[in-house]
Amino acid sequence: MLGITDGGNGKKSGVLILIVSIGEDKLGLIIDSILDEENMVIKPLPRHMRNMPLVFGVTVSGKNEIINLLNVSGVIKAARQVAGHTRAGIPATTEHNAIKILVVDDSINTREIEKSILEAYGYEVDIAEDGIEALEKTGKQKYDVIITDVEMPRLDGFALTQTLRKDNNYSNTPIIIVTSREKEADRQRGIAVGADAYIVKGTFEQTNLLETIRSLAG
Repeated sequence: MLGITDGGNGKKSGVLILIVSIGEDKLGLIIDSILDEENMVIKPLPRHMRNMPLVFGVTVSGKNEIINLLNVSGVIKAARQVAGHTRAGIPATTEHNAIKILVVDDSINTREIEKSILEAYGYEVDIAEDGIEALEKTGKQKYDVIITDVEMPRLDGFALTQTLRKDNNYSNTPIIIVTSREKEADRQRGIAVGADAYIVKGTFEQTNLLETIRSLAG
C-alpha cells in the first residue's frame, strides 16, 4: 500500500503479524520486528498535509527522528482497494523510486515532515532550507519535481522558480509552490514565474499533494 519494498533479507523463519482493528474490521499487517513499546506524544501534521490518507500524525524519537504514525482506518480502507484492484488484475502498487523530489522550505518541521511522508509513499526526497541552497543542489544533480515554499530568506520561492525556468535542465521540470499566501495576485505571480501548481496551505484539504505529483510526474 505504501509502495515500499521489503527491507529484510528474505530468510525469515516465521511471519510476525500485527492485528489492527476499527470496530468490527480487522486487518493483519506483516511487520519486520517489534522494536519497543513506549508512550509518545503525537504531533499533528501541518494543515496542508492533513488529508494524507495513510498517515495520522508524527512523533519524535529520543534521537530526534520523525516517525510517521499510520492511520488505521485509512490502512484498512486502502487494503480493501488493493484487494479489489488485485482481483481485477490491476497492479496494487506503483513504483515511485525513480522519481527524485527536492523540498524547499525554511521551516525545519515542515520540510522534514514533507520529506518523511513523501518517502513513505516511495519517492526519493532531498531538502533545502531556502532558494540559494536549492540552486546549489539543483546545480549538482537533476530532480524530477521541485516543491517550494514562497517566504524564505536569501531567495524566495518566486525567484527560485523563475531562476530554475531559465536553466535548460529545469525548463520543463514540474515545480509546485506550497505556501500560506492565499491572495489571487500571489497565485497569478506563482504561475507567471513558471510554477505548474500553486497550493495554499490553509486550504490544502481540497488539494492533494500526492495527486498533484502523480499528475505532473507520474
